[in-house]
Amino acid sequence: MPLTREQLLERAYQTKSSLRSCTLCERRCGVDRLAGQPAPCGLGAETHCFKRHLSYAEELDLIPSYMVYFAGCNFRCAFCVQAPTCFDPIRGERVDPEALAAECGRQVDQGATTINLLGGEPSLHLHTILELAAAAPRPLPLILNSNFYMTPEVLDLLDGAVGIYLADFKFGNDTCADRIAGVDRYVEVVTRNLLHAARQRAGGARLMVRHLLMPGHLECCFKPVAAWMAEHLPDVPFNVMEGYVPAWRAAEGRRNPELTRTLDAGDRAAAREVLVRLQVSARKEICA
Repeated sequence: MPLTREQLLERAYQTKSSLRSCTLCERRCGVDRLAGQPAPCGLGAETHCFKRHLSYAEELDLIPSYMVYFAGCNFRCAFCVQAPTCFDPIRGERVDPEALAAECGRQVDQGATTINLLGGEPSLHLHTILELAAAAPRPLPLILNSNFYMTPEVLDLLDGAVGIYLADFKFGNDTCADRIAGVDRYVEVVTRNLLHAARQRAGGARLMVRHLLMPGHLECCFKPVAAWMAEHLPDVPFNVMEGYVPAWRAAEGRRNPELTRTLDAGDRAAAREVLVRLQVSARKEICA
């Protein structure tokens, strides 16, 4: 059930007040973002947008999708294609929720079927997302395109505000998550949040999960992720992305030499074999 404008604004106020001791992500740093204290993500109370465009490169039932990139992130993925731009918390223009809502509404009128909020990490801008939803004269088809390293309270506050959770299940173990993205307790946090979001589907929210197939990470990351999805969320769309490129620091190869190459035919064939063996190939989609 979509939230009313008053409910959205109340949640936005609650969220903004909580920025005095921020626990929006699982780092739970407790930094006073309203006072401008330095935090791991670098964010204060304002949201900046560094890029917007219409995309036809998402899943078929999401396109055309209007992509809205919020600046700032709590991860430092070595292969991030938006790095280092997305890590700058004040890159781009400051977001005016009313102006952005009007712009997104125009995009929907012109044929966009979804509004894709990403970054960076959009859940760090929870107050802005709620204000954006409240400012729209009619409900916007919002997608939260997220690394899913938020706290459960974020998902509770988003319930009824966004229509689709598009989650990246990046790593199959904590060692790779720490070495490549600089986060700890990764698997515990992300799987907890995926199950939490799945429970919200009764209220109308959809959950979709992506995994970027990385060279050298079939055994340690892809297989555990695919197996977990098959066991715990077998009816949730699980899209395996084959478009890995050695962007940003991955190309240097100093800490992650296996990430310096693109995928080859053997990587792709091995991934398909895993999906067939798990008997999920009919439901799962290999995406370019």
